[in-house]
Amino acid sequence: MQRVWTTEACAQHERFSYWREVLCQAFVSLNPVLKQSDPGPDFTGEASSSPLSLSMQTHVFSRSQFVQRRWDEIRRNPVEFCFANFQLEGSCVVRQDGQETLVSPGDFSIVDSTRPYFLDFREDWRVLSFRIPRNQLVSRLAAPRQATARCVSGQTGLGLVAARFARSLEQVGAATSISAQDGLSAALNGIITTALGATLEAQEQDRLPVRAAFRQAVETYIADHLMEPQLGPDQLAARFRVSRRTLYGLFEEAPLSVSSLIRELRLQRSASDLRRPGHPGVLAVALRWGFNDASHFSRLFKQRFGVSPRGFAAGQAAAREDDR
Repeated sequence: MQRVWTTEACAQHERFSYWREVLCQAFVSLNPVLKQSDPGPDFTGEASSSPLSLSMQTHVFSRSQFVQRRWDEIRRNPVEFCFANFQLEGSCVVRQDGQETLVSPGDFSIVDSTRPYFLDFREDWRVLSFRIPRNQLVSRLAAPRQATARCVSGQTGLGLVAARFARSLEQVGAATSISAQDGLSAALNGIITTALGATLEAQEQDRLPVRAAFRQAVETYIADHLMEPQLGPDQLAARFRVSRRTLYGLFEEAPLSVSSLIRELRLQRSASDLRRPGHPGVLAVALRWGFNDASHFSRLFKQRFGVSPRGFAAGQAAAREDDR
């Protein structure tokens, strides 16, 4: 069941005190500190948490602040979790185990609740955080102490896979079965630890779920970048830091190859645009969805839909007239 907290219903002078309680309920015992003594009239904080198997995912937003977990909080609340924090907005300096890193939007890092850590949110921030039972991550990591307070870039490679897979889990609802949640949680843990340096045993154990999540991340990246004419196997291989052979291998058991998937999605988006009244024209639609050659686009479109783009658009217009 999802839980939601917000400071909006609180009187201004009570908001930060309430926010301290929110962080402790949504995460673990923490000591948030404002960077100024007065929270000001615009202080706000929002958090929403929902379970994911034995883990908990929390989407949280607030203003600039420090968040500490000191030995006092650890003694008062001696729980064993790791937090994988995916930075969505703003930046955060993370410190733990003598290490310090700056985490920017799109990146992620982990901290361990059994030892002190410090988070410096430098401006308004939004984070997707996963509270994961500590043994599920630490047992998989080759060097657990070196994995904390380490920024993993979400721009390329496994960091990109992890970031995109984590965002997809926001869509997991209460109706999702426990077995499905278990699988999704295990896949996320496997991707996180692989990105941070998993043991050989964990790499082998997580090979299939990581492979599935990797393919899903590539598919969502393709869907988000269809407008880019240069989108193709070479760009994808470079972005995800794998060879073309590895990229092709991810789609061996999929209905479509990488190139076929790009082409199919572009044609579907083009057809969707041509269905709309007042569309900008066949050439503009083709260019919008990454087709540089009008005749090539027309040929592919006719192969896929059995009619030319112009004929398709005219047919849609006639159908609308008939409906009237």
